[in-house]
Amino acid sequence: MKLIFFDEAKNDEGYKHYHIGGVGIDEEHLGVVEASINKVVEDLFGHSRLVRGTELHGAEIFHRKNHFKEWTEFDRRIALFDSLMQILSMPQLQLIDIQINVAKLWENQIPDDVAFMFFCERANDLCKANSCLGMLIGDRESDRVAERYAMSLSEYREIGTNFAFGRDILNLVDSVHFTHSHLSRFLQLADIYTWLLQFRNRNSDSDNFRHRAIFDIWARDEITILPSKYKEWPK
Repeated sequence: MKLIFFDEAKNDEGYKHYHIGGVGIDEEHLGVVEASINKVVEDLFGHSRLVRGTELHGAEIFHRKNHFKEWTEFDRRIALFDSLMQILSMPQLQLIDIQINVAKLWENQIPDDVAFMFFCERANDLCKANSCLGMLIGDRESDRVAERYAMSLSEYREIGTNFAFGRDILNLVDSVHFTHSHLSRFLQLADIYTWLLQFRNRNSDSDNFRHRAIFDIWARDEITILPSKYKEWPK
């Protein structure tokens, strides 16, 4: 069984792209990945308990929000990104990258619906390629969003995805399961990955030293944050 944790970065008026990032982990590797994240958290906060005060979010780390507000030393925050990007480079992880170019959608297309459909296709492809079943686990924003995603997956499993070249979804099981991100290190890792996806797209041409510090980490040989499955649409 492969568990696939996912998060999203929504578009706004200044950034017309919608991202879903997924982190797939086979059940036999969950322990070693979780231990790696917990080691980073324990070094930072003195313990690794799942509480809001130890929650990891890319935007909060970079912009000094919530419990990172007092982290005034930029090098300290960059060192944390370095540690997390090393975890994302672990061979036990398989990544899924979905980018929807919102400005190019048709008038009646909803970015999160389109993104989730492609995410289901690529998650299914990943499981099929590994001859296994997969389960999707997301960050619970609201019961309404959770129900919509669960119903969408149920429909895809029954009749396939709904574009012209839609696919059968046979390797994803049950429903989409949701929990709050502060209760899952794996969802926090998916958050970091998704934040990095939108960060790279937003800032790839920037000369800002804070932006370049992230890209300097990304450029190192041992950092291999490459998706196993991806989709950018429309081109």
